[in-house]
Amino acid sequence: MKQAKAKTTTQQLTYLFVSLFGTILILVNITFLIISSGYIYYQADQQSEQVIDAVKQNLHSKYDWSELLDLYLAKQDDDAITLTTPQGRTYYSEDAHEAFNHIQQQRHYKNIVYSNKHIYFLKTEKENGFQINVALNIDKLFHLIIWLFCTMLVINLLSIIISIPLIRRFSHKWSRPIQTMNTEIQTIQKNEPTQKEITVPTNPLEIKRLAQSFNSLLAFQNKALAREQQFVSDASHELKTPIAAIRGHVNLIKRHGQAKPEIIPQSLDYIDAESRKIQELVNELLTLGRIDRPQSLAKPINLIPIVKEVISEIHTVYPQSIHTKLPDQLNFAIQENDFRNIVHNLVENAAKYSPADSAIKVTLAKQNDQLLLEVADHGQGIALQNREKIFDRFYREDQAHSSKIKGSGLGLAIVKAEVDKYHGQIKVTDNLPQGTIFTVVLPIEK
Repeated sequence: MKQAKAKTTTQQLTYLFVSLFGTILILVNITFLIISSGYIYYQADQQSEQVIDAVKQNLHSKYDWSELLDLYLAKQDDDAITLTTPQGRTYYSEDAHEAFNHIQQQRHYKNIVYSNKHIYFLKTEKENGFQINVALNIDKLFHLIIWLFCTMLVINLLSIIISIPLIRRFSHKWSRPIQTMNTEIQTIQKNEPTQKEITVPTNPLEIKRLAQSFNSLLAFQNKALAREQQFVSDASHELKTPIAAIRGHVNLIKRHGQAKPEIIPQSLDYIDAESRKIQELVNELLTLGRIDRPQSLAKPINLIPIVKEVISEIHTVYPQSIHTKLPDQLNFAIQENDFRNIVHNLVENAAKYSPADSAIKVTLAKQNDQLLLEVADHGQGIALQNREKIFDRFYREDQAHSSKIKGSGLGLAIVKAEVDKYHGQIKVTDNLPQGTIFTVVLPIEK
């Protein structure tokens, strides 16, 4: 089956408007015919009624109607009138006998009949035993209407012929923003640096909104692509070091393992530690990858047990004392694993960068239709200029001691991604006299 050739927007708009214009003209012409026919019928009925009324005023059997009937007709040829008296005698106007003979042989449409190349309007009335028949010739009215109708058809045809290039021009003008968008999108697809977004037209409004939406999508895609490129670069860098260390110890065992067996346990411990780092890094990368995936709507859950469980886990690894300020119950619509990631990474981050004998305070509450989570520590603090960078993947403020602190540098990035997922905010402030307060604010859906 042959596939239909695709049409451009200009062609479609031209065809649509020409069809619409032609349909309107057809409806106008049909309306004109209907109104004109009604007008002819009304005028003929009024004229015939006037003739019959004039005859009624002088009805009497003593008159010789054979000479009087012509006086009641207009001077137009082929009008005819007959009068039948109560005695059954019928009088005819001039040529009325022949006209009515022809009329009676033809098919009638209500009061209209076509006879002997003429069109007549017929009307019959009875009065005091008299019967009056009137046949008015309405050829001139019909000829006038036909002439007007033909004139309209010619004007309509000329209008359509003239309108086609005009409509095509306006259609091209209206479709130009779409063509411009298509050209610019193709330029963007070729990765040309001069074209970073498409032009937003002022009109029509739908195309303007489409262009704005496309630019928003393009900006989001560019940001995502930049993040992924940075992510691949950072991940490659972070994985390169432990893998190189593992391979170094494997080669060490191969070269000197038999001669110096005492190095094997030490190298195996190092390999085990580095492989655990890789495993933790991969798990956190997978966590980051899952955050952006669409999930089913979260149902309200009680957050208090999750906070207590996370704090219990942190206690088994880190020596700091952790104080909490929690309500007895707090329900919030969030995925359990998402909230666990936020709490765990914030509390663990506070523990990593705080003195062993310091305290960490965790607060959870509802405030002004918002969920408020605060984690305050008494650690070294975060410089003001670095408070945005700490949420970047693999970023560590204290590069000199980063190798001594356990972690991959993805914890706060995971927290930021989870908070953004629920359209929340995370703030970093000083905890006087020393330390940092992380504040997470999540809106409560109503």
